[in-house]
Amino acid sequence: MNRALRAPWWMYVATVGGLNVARQVVFPPSQVGTATTVGLFFAVLAVSFAVVAGLRAFTAPRDRE
Repeated sequence: MNRALRAPWWMYVATVGGLNVARQVVFPPSQVGTATTVGLFFAVLAVSFAVVAGLRAFTAPRDRE
């Protein structure tokens, strides 16, 4: 992946943080098991990466070839 096409680090941090808070509201850690909490966190990471990468792909300026 070209470094210029990656989003800034703070976009990933903000997205992961926001989705993780939403996950904790929907699936409180006190009511689900530890394995489920860890699994959901990794799902949040995957979804966050896909969302940020997708938004970056649509909003980044295109190079003329």
